[in-house]
Amino acid sequence: MSKGRQNSAFQRSRRQIVAVVMAAFLLLFVGTLAMIYVLSYQELYQENLDMLETYVEQYRENGNPSPLQDEGQSRLGGGHPERDEPPDHDSTRYLLSAFYSVAFDGTGQVSSVDLGSGTLYTESQLSQVAEHLLETGRTQGTYGNFVYCIDQDETYTLVALMDNTLVSDSFTTLFRNALLLGAVMVVVLFLCATALARWIIRPLEESDRRQRQFLSDAGHELKTPVAVVEANAELLEREVGENKWLRNIRSESSRMAGLVSELLTLVRTEQEPPQMEPLDFSRLVLGGVLPFESVAFELERKLDCRIDENITIQGNPGQLSQLVSILMDNALSHSDGAGDIAIDLHREKAGALLTVSNPGFIPEQDRAEIFARFFRSDSNRSDTGHYGLGLTIAQNIVTAHRGEIAVACSHGRVCFSVRLPGREEKRRTSSGNRSPQQRQ
Repeated sequence: MSKGRQNSAFQRSRRQIVAVVMAAFLLLFVGTLAMIYVLSYQELYQENLDMLETYVEQYRENGNPSPLQDEGQSRLGGGHPERDEPPDHDSTRYLLSAFYSVAFDGTGQVSSVDLGSGTLYTESQLSQVAEHLLETGRTQGTYGNFVYCIDQDETYTLVALMDNTLVSDSFTTLFRNALLLGAVMVVVLFLCATALARWIIRPLEESDRRQRQFLSDAGHELKTPVAVVEANAELLEREVGENKWLRNIRSESSRMAGLVSELLTLVRTEQEPPQMEPLDFSRLVLGGVLPFESVAFELERKLDCRIDENITIQGNPGQLSQLVSILMDNALSHSDGAGDIAIDLHREKAGALLTVSNPGFIPEQDRAEIFARFFRSDSNRSDTGHYGLGLTIAQNIVTAHRGEIAVACSHGRVCFSVRLPGREEKRRTSSGNRSPQQRQ
């Protein structure tokens, strides 16, 4: 397997670490910003309402403004209410705030308009705003740039308004600056999180590298002594004849040779990129299935083969043949219950889909680990000649071919599916539904 494929799992881990750190920061930042904004806004809103109520109280104490007078004269008659320094508020802020009011008489007609000390709004504008607020039925709240409060008694209805433009603009500026600063912090944090993820994963990568190196070294170191033991046991058996001790030696050396061979194959599929070439995957799968026909017959199993013809892909013939052998051996070795071994190869738009299914069941907790090295389920730990490396090798082969392998269980059957990218061919294809016996 190439270096890029070796590090794919660690790259995913690094991305997950960065994603978790970024998500935690964004959640904390957005939550903090929202809390500051809401609490500050509520506090200022309540202070504005308190000042409006003070304005209304002073309005009551000074009496109603005089009725509407001729155009060009003050709508307040004697002017707006005197603003005594309120005891419960910042007197400076209160005196600097812009208050407006529109009074309605008992018939609902505008009787007076307080334009305050500014000329930002006209009487007509304030009257329209006040009439709209009366229609809403609410006694206080916000409307546009105003904070309003409505007071009623037997003779008049007063709509008091306070200009909230400066506060709104200040909050908008604060919010915009916080977002800009947050964006800068996100970039900085992303760089820091990336460096942190690399630092966290580096020991794991080093451990994995050493483990792979150990498997490679151990496989090569064991290969020669195992072969020597096997050869000496065979020579000794020829001299002294058969006996159970020599049979045990040859049996165990054979098992050891099988394990060493799988270890070397595992290392090779993980470290060496395969040589790719165009190949007829249909013929390769059929050729890989036929040798298992006799094994299936001995196990009283039937091979149900459905292989579409002329499916061409780009791949390594040796590794793909080994992939088919691993899936077939796994299906025959772990079949449990009545049923056939089904082998299906079909053309997909993006390539080829190979499925090998057998009767049986794999617990859900085992499916996530089934492609791990040396993994065997509790029910398959007997001495079957399998070491838990076959499916790992199969996964490495599929990954090296930029494909996908998966396992699923349904209706009492275990199904391994392999998807491989295809190679476009300008020739007509046909499908077949013949068994291995019919294809001979």
